[in-house]
Amino acid sequence: MIFTCTLNPSLDYYMEFDGPLQAGSRMNRSNLEYYEAGGKGINVSIVLNNLGIPSRALGFIGGFTKDFYIQLLAKYDHIIPNFTYINGHTRINVKCHASEHTNMNAAGPYITDGDMKNLYSKAERLAVGDYFVLAGITPEYLENDVLDMLKMLIDNGVRVVLDTNPELMKKALDLKPFLIKTTAGELGEMFGEKIETIEEAAAGAKKLHELGSMNAAVIFENREAVFSCDKGTYQAEILHHDKAVNTVGTGDSLIAGFMMDYLRTRDAVDSFRFGVSCGSATAYSRGLATREKIDAMYDGTELIKLD
Repeated sequence: MIFTCTLNPSLDYYMEFDGPLQAGSRMNRSNLEYYEAGGKGINVSIVLNNLGIPSRALGFIGGFTKDFYIQLLAKYDHIIPNFTYINGHTRINVKCHASEHTNMNAAGPYITDGDMKNLYSKAERLAVGDYFVLAGITPEYLENDVLDMLKMLIDNGVRVVLDTNPELMKKALDLKPFLIKTTAGELGEMFGEKIETIEEAAAGAKKLHELGSMNAAVIFENREAVFSCDKGTYQAEILHHDKAVNTVGTGDSLIAGFMMDYLRTRDAVDSFRFGVSCGSATAYSRGLATREKIDAMYDGTELIKLD
């Protein structure tokens, strides 16, 4: 079973506008509003759902937004909520889509020691054959607790996928996670370097693999992805032209596609190719990738071997 974990999920309130937002004006009036369950781990679960793969969604939700958040997930047949309920309120993010997108993201609730112990007890039930995806920001005060949980999971034979704080992922390399997905900017933070070219991103992915990550994927400027594993280092295009609708969620989609294909083929390189096609499908869609869009992108996704 695949378990996704979002430590700070969000109830995303989308507002769409015909024209540009006017700063300081009282007359910014939207023409469409809707809500979505947000968070990087949740995005992974949604794309897995669209691929017909079930997942259990872990994380912290609470307050007056809790029940509505669960209702939003009910439309997905293959997502099983398994959240830890907390006293704080699940944050609400406002996403204003106009000629330029403007996002207003809340900080989120405080997670107590008791909340974290509850999540840890759920994670203890995972076993060999399970996958655990930690995606999204980990609050700094939780990093040591989360690192302990990741060690416990890997010691128990669980395959761990990470897309979280650069410093936390760097510390987790010694644990030998199954997959790390990051960006060129985050990779630079991890190693105190500037990643300015695709060649430097590829070298960084290879370094992540050599330092312990079984598989490592790096997204470069939302346009390309590089990947390193035992079979070598590879490059692929996410964006094939400049008419992308929205690049938010491309990395989450890459993770979902990689996992879906790996469950079927056990071939990391082909799984990277399928993951990139999922990222492309999201980039050229209004929402997250659907199976139809992914299949259309897969044939046009080509890998270049770099070493």
